[in-house]
Amino acid sequence: MKLYLIRHAESVGNVNGNLNATTDFELTDKGVKQAKRLGEALRKELAGKTVQAYCSPLSRAKQTLNEILKWCDAKVDKVVECSDLKEMNLGKLEGMPFDQQAIEYPEVDLGTKLTYLQAPEGEKYDDVKKRVLSFCQENIDVDNDDAKMLIVSHGITLRVLINSLLDRPDEDVNYLNWFENTAQTVLS
Repeated sequence: MKLYLIRHAESVGNVNGNLNATTDFELTDKGVKQAKRLGEALRKELAGKTVQAYCSPLSRAKQTLNEILKWCDAKVDKVVECSDLKEMNLGKLEGMPFDQQAIEYPEVDLGTKLTYLQAPEGEKYDDVKKRVLSFCQENIDVDNDDAKMLIVSHGITLRVLINSLLDRPDEDVNYLNWFENTAQTVLS
């Protein structure tokens, strides 16, 4: 089995200077081009091969997946929108400018203290971990050596998913790098 874990392409929410997680944004023109380039790059590996595709139900993830599939020439077995792949709900932080968050909630550190995070009126790390483990249990067949899965999601969710798939201690997620837009991690 091969998993292609992909962060969505650049969206309007990525360029507005605010913390955005569960707000639904479309891709920018640059984001559409990023997704196309990734689809073209994946063509070498996936053209003519059967893939299963999963994504968050948020527009930026769906658009990214659709662009990738349009350009990679894979045979698509199924496309599933899965709410377990949505980004972490940041509660009161949603839509807040980054600099304001640092002043009002200095204890919130999404980069290096994710496992200790409880977003005010939002989710905590364990909530996201529970969702991604549910996704894995329902959708990933580790006994199918030939399976190829594209999973398009969001930065925090992907960090938690990777940490879980690698069966690492929760604290290790704090050391995983942030995903750039359309960055991918491939796990076999």
